[in-house]
Amino acid sequence: MDSMAAPLPLPALERLVAALIAAELNAGGRRLNGAEVARWDGTQRLDAEGLALDSLELLACGAAVNAFFHLHESGIEDMLLLERTIAGWARLVHRAQQEAFARLTFTTSGSTGTPKPCTHDIATLEEEVAFFAGRFAGRGRVVALVPPHHIYGFLFTVLLPRRLDVPLLDARGLSAGALRRALRGDDLLVAHPTSLLVLQRSLGGLPAGMIVTSSTAPLPATLHVAMRAMGAAEVMEIYGSSETAGIATRTTSEGPFHLLPRWCAGGAEEEASVVERATGREFPLPDRATWPAARALHLHGRKDEAVQVGGVNIFPRALEARLRALPGVADCALRLDTSLPEPRLKAFLVPAQPAQGAALVAEVEAHCRSHWSAPERPVRITHGPALPRNAMGKPRDWSRDEEDVALEGVFTNSRDAAA
Repeated sequence: MDSMAAPLPLPALERLVAALIAAELNAGGRRLNGAEVARWDGTQRLDAEGLALDSLELLACGAAVNAFFHLHESGIEDMLLLERTIAGWARLVHRAQQEAFARLTFTTSGSTGTPKPCTHDIATLEEEVAFFAGRFAGRGRVVALVPPHHIYGFLFTVLLPRRLDVPLLDARGLSAGALRRALRGDDLLVAHPTSLLVLQRSLGGLPAGMIVTSSTAPLPATLHVAMRAMGAAEVMEIYGSSETAGIATRTTSEGPFHLLPRWCAGGAEEEASVVERATGREFPLPDRATWPAARALHLHGRKDEAVQVGGVNIFPRALEARLRALPGVADCALRLDTSLPEPRLKAFLVPAQPAQGAALVAEVEAHCRSHWSAPERPVRITHGPALPRNAMGKPRDWSRDEEDVALEGVFTNSRDAAA
């Protein structure tokens, strides 16, 4: 029989419900950024007096909350439709957790197709958080720059503050000035590389003694060093996935990661995996990896060629297929433009009718603006008679200097990047 966990506190449930609703609405075409959602509280209405959810949106949001919290196990899921505030939904979740609270189901981004559900036992997640609670004992507060409904945000901004018995500050809705005034030396700042890059550019320094965690994407060595130079006493990079939760950590800007207690080394290279110590179950890693020591691993890039934009895994090959399906596109290529302060995608189009190149660029840009999420959209679109190739005939990158036509997107502003 599944072990029962104590219900989550209502403020945490309100944050989770808000994040799940926002994610579902964004998947349906709305454009709600994290700062806006962070300002919602329990009084936020879902009906015409607030978010104005229509009947289909209400059903979709209710289904997302039900799937995440497993409300159907207590038979309470239909009652969501009778409530019209975030607090009302949170109270129902709390009531359900008093009857049964053993599992949660997180969802992958779905960048390659249908989002994948990943179910975790709360007991296993609590064990991981117990390890980190020992690691971060003495912190006076957790400061969140990530949403709570993904596995990293849930562990570090929902379970960890409860385990440490410290308050949480959701800082996603704060301006740079307000955040500068709010930060303290005893804070644990839970972030991802994009939010840390914004801090580097907008804050002169950090209170001495702060500890910073980063996950969801590789943390550039230069950014790790910059956070230390700004005042952080420690910067911990956490490697994991929606399927596994945390796998390994490191506190150096380079070098190997070290496994969390739950895991043992598995396969290497393309067959890289970890093995759960308690069960012997093997989990494939999303990255190629080698093992320089029994509990240390080096990462060597994604197996699926994913790139990270704003902390989200993006799969350029899948997006290229979507572009090729558009009228007028004979061929295309997508690459990560690392020359930008915040890396974003860029696109190169080969028009079916070369004379219509400029018009095609405008049409594709409008299509992406309307139908693609912010991390997926190319910020610069170029066209030419053929895809760029090197002397050996292999695909190569392209620079601004050789672009025939470049359409500068507005997506590089910080407000859109946070969406």
